[in-house]
Amino acid sequence: MADSTTTRGCLGRLIRSIIPILLVISLTACAVIPEPLTRDELEQQGQKDRKRLFKDIPQLREGEVLTLPRAIARALKYNIKHRVKMMEEALALEQSDLDKFDLLPDLVANAGYHSRSEVRASRQESFTNQASKPGYSYSSEKKNSETDLTISWNILDFGIGYYTAKQNSDRSLIAAERRRKVIHNLIQEVRIAYWRVVAFQTLEAPIRETLELARKELANADTQVQEKLRPVEALHYQKILLENIWELENIRQELSTAHITLASLINTRPGTNIRVAVPEEGNLVPPQWDTSLPDMERLAFRNNPDIREKAYDLRIAIRETHKAILRTLPGIELSGSHQYDSNNFLKANDWIGLSTKLTWNLFNIFSAPERIEYAETAERVAEMKDLAKKMAVLTQVHVAEYQFRDALRQFQLADKFSKLSREITDLVKKRMRAPQSIRDFVYEKTSEITSQLRRYQSYAKLEAAYGQLRATLGLDIMPEAMESDDLQEVTVAVGEALAAARKNGGVVKHALVEEGTTSADGPPTESAYFKSAIGMHAEIVKISLELTRLPENRNGGDSVNWHRWNGYGISTALSN
Repeated sequence: MADSTTTRGCLGRLIRSIIPILLVISLTACAVIPEPLTRDELEQQGQKDRKRLFKDIPQLREGEVLTLPRAIARALKYNIKHRVKMMEEALALEQSDLDKFDLLPDLVANAGYHSRSEVRASRQESFTNQASKPGYSYSSEKKNSETDLTISWNILDFGIGYYTAKQNSDRSLIAAERRRKVIHNLIQEVRIAYWRVVAFQTLEAPIRETLELARKELANADTQVQEKLRPVEALHYQKILLENIWELENIRQELSTAHITLASLINTRPGTNIRVAVPEEGNLVPPQWDTSLPDMERLAFRNNPDIREKAYDLRIAIRETHKAILRTLPGIELSGSHQYDSNNFLKANDWIGLSTKLTWNLFNIFSAPERIEYAETAERVAEMKDLAKKMAVLTQVHVAEYQFRDALRQFQLADKFSKLSREITDLVKKRMRAPQSIRDFVYEKTSEITSQLRRYQSYAKLEAAYGQLRATLGLDIMPEAMESDDLQEVTVAVGEALAAARKNGGVVKHALVEEGTTSADGPPTESAYFKSAIGMHAEIVKISLELTRLPENRNGGDSVNWHRWNGYGISTALSN
């Protein structure tokens, strides 16, 4: 046996060698102190960031007139918030791709080299207290190398990894739905900002000219007050002029930042002189919408991004319950390996090994009821969140429809009021000679500018309500062309989508046709009628349908041959 004195000596040398290492590590840890960024570093970083904000992003050309489709296309291509959501979606997709590798078996390669100053010699002692054999023996060399290649597959880990991969796949779909929501909100913000710029561009010159005239008349009124020529009338005149000047300044202040907001949305430099395409007077055509509320509810429940996100959350919760159940099962691990050892004392230096191992964490069995109950509770919470979101979306559909109708009425009133104010101003301008006429002109011109502002504001609200209606229903403006690198191609696609959407036929009708509830021409389809009536596919039973609009004075229930369906009378007859 080894001498105890020798053992204590070796232990002491080991402790003496470890203590300096521990001291060095401790001093290194104490040397780590916070290092705030210096002013020069912050300045350099700020310069780099300002350049990165607009790097590789084409700016507006001098004199370029920005149309609404172009503005939306630029926002979809270059808006930073949207690009962040695109990167988050790409990251989620990459995670989903990585999860596929977790389903593969583990393939591990090992290589090692061992060297000793002395051989690993040992002597043997008899367990039965018989005489021991004298001398030492060894069965390994001083130096040897080892390699092995092992493949192993745990069935339990595979099952859990499978559900985890499916969950991460759903999370990538959630990222896509969140991106859709950002796109809807972004388009709505661009609409509002664009029409504010239109209002500013249209009213800028009239506001400036009217302010100059009002200030000139205010100076004349000051002269009359100082000369005490009819002071009461002069002061009253001053009051009216100041009220008009105050009103015009408020309008200019309200609209002065519109181009900065639009520049931020389309990711161009703030302060850029943005010129937009202004429609001719009277050419503000309101969007049309005649989809029924039941159809809107159906589309919202199918396409709304929030509802889809909650549906994926529910699916993730269900799979978490499956994982909790799987963890209670034993794990079976299958493995195979090819190994090599350079030790010359071995008869075979390389060999193949196979093994099967069963592992079962018994504590998982004891904690299984609580874990499964927790997962099922989380599943029920996800179900209630899903129902709550559907109720919220259902409310949003009705609110959005009401807001659109209300905004349409407000715009129609503002449009009529603007035309009336313009006609009055034209009449006053024709007889503008005396100071009284100038005062009336300033007053009426201010009223006209205010009415024009209200007209553009009401139209912007109408466009926002229309965009909110489409966003609530989850109607994408152009899902295919958005990935194109060509800005002009995206602009054309946006323009076509906006034109189709304003007819209220385009996207809504296409969505309903995809659902099978209406035909491309509008009336209910044969398939839709019989699917709702008997749950069969209409092509299975050959029945001819004759679509007839019921007269107003005829009751659709006076004969068994007539059935009312969405305001249509459908006469059915079996064919030969």
